[in-house]
Amino acid sequence: MTLSIENIKAGYGKINVLKDLSVPDIEGGSFVGLIGPNASGKSTFFKTLAGLITPSAGKILIGADDVTWLRRRDRARRIAYMPQAYGCNALLSVFESVLLALKQTTGWRVEKDNLDRVSDTLNALGLAHLANRGIADLSGGQAQMVAVAQTIVRAPEVVLLDEPTSALDLHHQLSILTSVRSEMGKKKPVVMAALHDLNLAAKFCDRLVLLREGVILADGPPDRILALPEIGETYRVETDLERTKRGALYVDARLPA
Repeated sequence: MTLSIENIKAGYGKINVLKDLSVPDIEGGSFVGLIGPNASGKSTFFKTLAGLITPSAGKILIGADDVTWLRRRDRARRIAYMPQAYGCNALLSVFESVLLALKQTTGWRVEKDNLDRVSDTLNALGLAHLANRGIADLSGGQAQMVAVAQTIVRAPEVVLLDEPTSALDLHHQLSILTSVRSEMGKKKPVVMAALHDLNLAAKFCDRLVLLREGVILADGPPDRILALPEIGETYRVETDLERTKRGALYVDARLPA
């Protein structure tokens, strides 16, 4: 299975945010980081893939299937989207909220395998201890981790995570992205995550797509993309790409002198 985006144009009313945007052949099992500064079009891109915004041109292909014009409910069975601003009924427990997310794409009859899938997802993400906690009783970081669980429990072909680590401390940033990669390895979806932290992107992603003002400036492996002068130009900083003692990529960024 592959995800391909061909010449997408989309925006809000007369404002065209995405300008003839193409991302070819993302293989199932890939973790792609969508990087770029604020207001570069990352959220608009994800909303267009998820069917929340209708493009004015272009195609979204999963394998040979053109899903560009699928109804939102049908699209949600194949593409799961976690937005930056997420919400859930505060009266539900964590387990119930993840089960509700699953049932929105499978019908409302609850089967044993549905319960097992929710339990497996919470275990995989290290959230089992929160299963009976009320959503209203969670911290912001815990709620964000539950939102990730709500997204991946459906086992879609494509997972879109819009800033999945923004409310998390360092331990939980590493934990959630490690868990997502582990689940990805088992089920082989395409995972795309909008990430502001370039070092997290370098650590976890197989491929980076650099977006600025609705245009893709670069697309490729992290070691090539993060070494480009366009990184510093796009973020308006000076950068050096280095290797740590363990061989990991590290972006050293500073404001221009």
